[in-house]
Amino acid sequence: MEATELVRWFLRPVLRLRLAWFRHLVRGGTFPPAPTGAARRAAVEARADVSADRVGWLGSPAAARFGVLHDDLTTLARVAALVEAHRARPLVWIEAGSAFLTVRDAADHASTALADVDAVVVAFGYSDVLLMTSATAWTRDLDRLLDRARRPGRVLSPVIVGGIPPMDRFTESAWMGRGMIRAQIERLDAATIELVRRRGDCVFVPFPDLDAGAAQVRGRLWSWSRVHQLWAAALAPELARLLDEDA
Repeated sequence: MEATELVRWFLRPVLRLRLAWFRHLVRGGTFPPAPTGAARRAAVEARADVSADRVGWLGSPAAARFGVLHDDLTTLARVAALVEAHRARPLVWIEAGSAFLTVRDAADHASTALADVDAVVVAFGYSDVLLMTSATAWTRDLDRLLDRARRPGRVLSPVIVGGIPPMDRFTESAWMGRGMIRAQIERLDAATIELVRRRGDCVFVPFPDLDAGAAQVRGRLWSWSRVHQLWAAALAPELARLLDEDA
């Protein structure tokens, strides 16, 4: 066993405690309320629209919704609006999975299965960053997950793999571990880029530069609406392009 793996093995109980605390903090954060009444009916009608683009979201539901009070401010809603404007047709998200799965869990569990969709966005990393998953294990399990994402139903679907957000900069991450978290994000993103390059059948979209996008308000406080806006602006053009090419 390599030295780094041995250190991770000894630290595993502490890392799991830190992940549990992180999940607790996020669960207690701000999220848009679940749709009711007319909004729920509109969502059902949109899913039944045969002209709509159907896009799978294979990742943490919390990642794309955290920190805002209204659904229109979330990453998913913003991506849908941008792609709908480009494609002149509705976009419906088909979500699979649950909050904070590791990429290994996602590759193993039937709960992350998708039906036939026109494209898939894969967005994992929170748990694997906090658990310090090795780049080797991450690559192995992400490769299996991308096999599933490429063929969610009976046909092949184009796939976007999203880069990991800068968790080290957010209040919910422990300040003492910020350096380790930042290094782990860089390690896993580099492994993802190499895997996507080797596979040749997916697209990697890095998480946007939040400094360039002026998402930070002061200190470690953020405009989460702006964070979602920037992430959506990074994902939407690639998604629109893949849907256009696959049409």
